[in-house]
Amino acid sequence: MFILHYLVFLHFLHGQTFAALKDLYILGLFPMEGEWNVGLGTQPAAELALEYVNNDVAVLPGYRLNMIWNNTKCNAGLGINTLGHMTCNGPTFIMLLGAGCSSVSEVVAEAANLWNLVQVSYGSSSPALTNKVRYPTFFRLVVSLNEDNYARVALLQHFNWTRVTTIHELKHMFSMMMEDIQGILIKKRIEITHMYQFSESPRVSVQQLKEHDARIIIGAFIENKARQLFCEAFKIRFSGPKIVWVIPHLEDNWWKVNDTDCTSNEILSAAGNYFSISTFFESFGTKQDDNGFTLQKFMSDYNTKTDYEMRPGHDMAQAAYDSVWVIARALNATMADLKNTGYGLENFTYTNTNMGELIKNNTRKVNFNSLSGHVFFDKYGDVIRMSMIQQLQDAKLVTVALYDKLNIGNELIWNSSRVLWLNGIVPSDSLKTVSGPLVLSQILYGIMCVFAALGMVLALCFLVFNIKFRNKRIIKMSSPNINNVILVGCILAYTFVFVTGMNKRELPAVCQPPNDIDLFIKIGIITGVNVSIMVLWSILSPSYPEQIIMYDWKVYYPIKDIVLVPAIWHCTSVYDEYFNFIVYGFQAIILLLGVFLAFTTRKVTIPALNDSKATGLCIYNVIVLSTLGLPVALLLKDNLNFQYGLICTLMIVGTTVIQMLIFLPKVSALKKYLKGDDTECRSTINKISTSVKVDQDL
Repeated sequence: MFILHYLVFLHFLHGQTFAALKDLYILGLFPMEGEWNVGLGTQPAAELALEYVNNDVAVLPGYRLNMIWNNTKCNAGLGINTLGHMTCNGPTFIMLLGAGCSSVSEVVAEAANLWNLVQVSYGSSSPALTNKVRYPTFFRLVVSLNEDNYARVALLQHFNWTRVTTIHELKHMFSMMMEDIQGILIKKRIEITHMYQFSESPRVSVQQLKEHDARIIIGAFIENKARQLFCEAFKIRFSGPKIVWVIPHLEDNWWKVNDTDCTSNEILSAAGNYFSISTFFESFGTKQDDNGFTLQKFMSDYNTKTDYEMRPGHDMAQAAYDSVWVIARALNATMADLKNTGYGLENFTYTNTNMGELIKNNTRKVNFNSLSGHVFFDKYGDVIRMSMIQQLQDAKLVTVALYDKLNIGNELIWNSSRVLWLNGIVPSDSLKTVSGPLVLSQILYGIMCVFAALGMVLALCFLVFNIKFRNKRIIKMSSPNINNVILVGCILAYTFVFVTGMNKRELPAVCQPPNDIDLFIKIGIITGVNVSIMVLWSILSPSYPEQIIMYDWKVYYPIKDIVLVPAIWHCTSVYDEYFNFIVYGFQAIILLLGVFLAFTTRKVTIPALNDSKATGLCIYNVIVLSTLGLPVALLLKDNLNFQYGLICTLMIVGTTVIQMLIFLPKVSALKKYLKGDDTECRSTINKISTSVKVDQDL
C-alpha cells in the first residue's frame, strides 16, 4: 500500500506540480446541543477522517475535500433551514454529511434530493429513512431501529420469554420501531400484554407498568426521557430482579446528568441490569483497514483531538470516520467515471442530475473494510452490520452477544461475558402459577391402613369361624352362605381405606373402576341392582382422574417469583352426579325397607322373635354414619387429610360395628350350644334366624 501511494504521489507531482488543488465542499450537520448532542463526539472524528483523506494522494488526486459544518441542535426546523441557507449563500456542496438526529435527517433527506445532493449519515436510525421513494439519495452507517428488532426478539426467545410489555416515547422513529416489532412478535408467538407511550412525562405510563405487573419491558426513548422514566420507577419502587428492560443504546453514563429530582444512583438502581441493542462496530485491533489505518492509530489521534474527553457521541466516532471515507470513495469513483468526459467534480451543480446520479450510484457500490468492519449498503441505503447486545453490569455496558441477520439459524452469537442476574435466576416473563399435587399425609394413611387391616383380620376370623362351623345346627340355621357374602362385603369395605389413599394422578387405573368398588363398599352387599347400575355407569360415564385447583390456598415464593397453587386429584365422570343420585336413592330405599321391617316387629311378645332393637341399631348405625359421611365427602374436597381421615374412620367404625352386631350373637350362641344349654340355644337360634332375615333385606 505504501509503494502504491508513493508511485501515485510521484505521478501526481509530475503532472500537477504547479497546479493548485481544487476545493470540494461537503456540508456537515452535527447536533452540538439539544436532546441528543452526539455532534460533540462525532464532529472531531469527521474532521480527523478528512485529514486522513486529504493526506492520501491516492484519494481524490488534484482535489481537497473540505467540510463546513453547522449545529442543528437536534432540531428539524433548524436543520432544514441550515440546508436552505447554506446551499443558497455558501459554496456549492457536492455531498451532505449527517445528520445525527433522525428527526433532522428525515426533513433534510427529503429536501436534499431536490438539490441533487447525496446524504450520508453517521447516526440516524429512524426506520422511516429506509423508504427510498421518499429518501432516494440517503445512506447511513448505522442500521435501522427495525433491524435491531430481530436481535431483540432473538434475545426474548433465548430466555424463553413469551410475554412482553412495550413503552416508548412519542417520536416517529420509536413509534415505527414498535409497530415493526409488534408484527415480528406475533409471528414468533410472543404476546404483547400492554403497550404504553408518553410524550412529556412518563409518570402515568410507569405507574401502569407497575399496576399490570410488567416484567419484560421493551422500551424506546432518548437519554433525558430515560432519566425521567427510571426516576419515576424508582419513586414507586418499580425495580428489582424481576424486571428486565430492553432498550436502544444510550450514551455512556447517561444517568449522571442532573436534570431530575433523583440522584444518579437512584436512576441507575431502577434501570437495573438492562439490555442495550445497537449497531456493532467491529475492531480489527492492530490490523490496518483498507484505508491504511488501525483502530489504535485512529483512537490515539481522536483522543488527542478531543483532549481525552469522554464526549457525547464518542462511541459513534467510528461511524463518523466511515461516513467520511464513504463520501471520499464515492467521489473518487465518480471522478474516474468522469474521466475523458470533459467534466470534473468541480463542475457539480445542484441541477446537474447526471453527475448527481453518478455520485448516488457510486455511493451505493461502496465496499471496503473499515475500522468498524465491512462497509457496504443494501438496496435501501442501509449499512449491513451485526447488532450488538450489551448488558449493564457494575455501571458499565458489557457486550454479551451479537446478532447477525445473515446467519441462517438467526441465533445469537454469545461471547465469553456471561449475563448477570441479581439473584442468579433468569427472571420470568410473568408471575407463574404452578399447581402442585396436595399429597395425603403418609402417617395418617398408615394409621388408617393399620386399622383397616385389623378390621380385615377380624372379618377373616369370622369367615373362618363361619366356614368351620357351617354344619353346626346353630350356624347352619343362620344361613352361612349369606353370612359369607356379608363378610366378603366387609373385607371390600375395608379396602376402601387403601384404595382411596392412593395417588390418583400417578395411578389413574385407580379411577377405573374405583367408584364401582367405592359404591360396593358403601352398600356392603353386591346386589343385582347395584351391579346393573355400576355396569351402566362404567359404560355411559367411565371414571377418570380430575385435578381440583385450590386457589384459596395459594402460596407466593418471592425468590423463585412463582405462586404455588395446591391441587387435589380425585375420580369423577361426566354424569357423576346423576349416577350418584340413583345409587344413593336406591340405598335409601333399602334402608327405609329395613326401618319398616323393624317397626312392624317391635311389638312381638316372643323375645326370640323380637330382633327389632338389634336391626334398628344396624340401620341407625348406617343412617347416622352415611348422613355424616356423605356431606363431608362432598363439601370437604379441598381438605384432603381431614376428608380422608374422617371418611375412613366412619367406614372402619361402621363396618366393624355392623360386623360385630351380626356375628357376635352367633359366636355367643355357638359357644352356649357347644356347652349343651339347649333351651337358651333354641331361643337364640330362633332369634338369629329372625335377625338373618332382616339382614338379608338390608
